[in-house]
Amino acid sequence: MQSKLVSIIIPTYNRAHLVADAIKSVLAQDYPFKQIIVVDDGSTDTTRQVVSAFPEVEYYHQSNKGQAAARNLGLRQCHGEFLASLDSDDIWNPDFLSAGVNQLQKHQADLVFMNWQPNRGPNSLEIFCHYVSTQQRYLTKSVGNWWLLNAAQTRRLMIETCPAPSSALLMRRNALTNGWNEQMLIADDWSLLLDLVLQRPITAAFTLTPHWQKRIHDQNIYDGRDYAAVVHELSFHDGPHLLLHYQQQLTWSERRVFQQRQASSHFRYAYHSYKHRESLNLLRHLSIALYLAPLTISHRLISGAYRFARRRAPLA
Repeated sequence: MQSKLVSIIIPTYNRAHLVADAIKSVLAQDYPFKQIIVVDDGSTDTTRQVVSAFPEVEYYHQSNKGQAAARNLGLRQCHGEFLASLDSDDIWNPDFLSAGVNQLQKHQADLVFMNWQPNRGPNSLEIFCHYVSTQQRYLTKSVGNWWLLNAAQTRRLMIETCPAPSSALLMRRNALTNGWNEQMLIADDWSLLLDLVLQRPITAAFTLTPHWQKRIHDQNIYDGRDYAAVVHELSFHDGPHLLLHYQQQLTWSERRVFQQRQASSHFRYAYHSYKHRESLNLLRHLSIALYLAPLTISHRLISGAYRFARRRAPLA
């Protein structure tokens, strides 16, 4: 394995109690060639003092602009051929970088992403199984514990879903063109992946073997937060913005994937509103869902009504 420098960006905001563990996990990597950059997004706690205890780390501070802006500030300081971004509440296993760099070089891939274990506290580790169902049809070419994706598969996967958060990714620096989208509230990592696959053909590799831990708590950008808040930011803000931003680069069928996903989000939120007796929200989001995908949503309504009637019917 050639000695290529990896630049690691750690954006953080008011996580003085967590960021040290993230930094230690990078320092503990068995891959020695690394540049560690912490970008403090306007923290008001003791983050600066915590980071100053690590002389190997480059520290940058900015006024609070969001995680995408923090990552972009870090990106401007990067010198490595390879690039990764570790969230300040996550922890890499010691072989994360060596495993990723090995696959990038072995298969000349543009990016790799690795499975993880949710960590909800002491004695709560579990293997994240999302890959097994969502990526099943992409498990076509394997080398050991790794699955290889050609350019067409990579593009299709990234359009269908965001397969991995930022902490799971390791990529070639020259594959990146625009940095992170600062208009995103949550989906800046997905927007980055879409940028990659829509600019040029991109190949990838991924593994189902966990190589890092994602700590779940109420300060997460996505996991652990209130459902309604996440849906409004991710599905009703970021989702439409992504479609508008990339619509000229998407095929008709790819745009339909975005619209179907939006319709499903509004339909699920309509059901959420129904359970919470929010009739106006129910009607609003159901109407939007029907407008975006009339056949799909009508079928789901009819199927749901049929199941409801079956449950309510008296036994013979």
